[in-house]
Amino acid sequence: MTELSPRSKLATEMIGAYRSWDLDKIISLRADDCITTILPKSLEVPPMKNDEYKKFFSFSMPLFKNFNPKIIDIVDDEKANKVAVWCESTADSVVGPYTNEYVITMHFNETCDKVVRFYEFVDSHRAKTHFAQLREWSTAQEAAKAAGRRGSSDSKLT
Repeated sequence: MTELSPRSKLATEMIGAYRSWDLDKIISLRADDCITTILPKSLEVPPMKNDEYKKFFSFSMPLFKNFNPKIIDIVDDEKANKVAVWCESTADSVVGPYTNEYVITMHFNETCDKVVRFYEFVDSHRAKTHFAQLREWSTAQEAAKAAGRRGSSDSKLT
């Protein structure tokens, strides 16, 4: 088996950080000035600095468990100092099972120990439909809290 390049090693570590569902670990692999872009542009998610990405991603963290991304393929471009990773994922969410497919392109700093740009191209149909359900669920939970009731127990997470 061929030894992975530093880029492919860090890309694999990044996917592992997502599998661990540990936001601090995910951010620790990014340069301080890393920019994350969720694609396609039709999703209308603006590029995010690390602090913005943490806030954006924090919404999802409690709504999922057992997030399991699997790398299907890695394309390593030494000359451009970037890697493209094709992944599929499964997870349990408060509104039921979740699956998605991604192509993530990571650009690295000169020493290949931090990601400086992170482009995440997702299955837009699945992202739109599932996250709409999550927003509805979250809104219902907030309404129940505001009404003085405990959140409903219709969460699909056990």
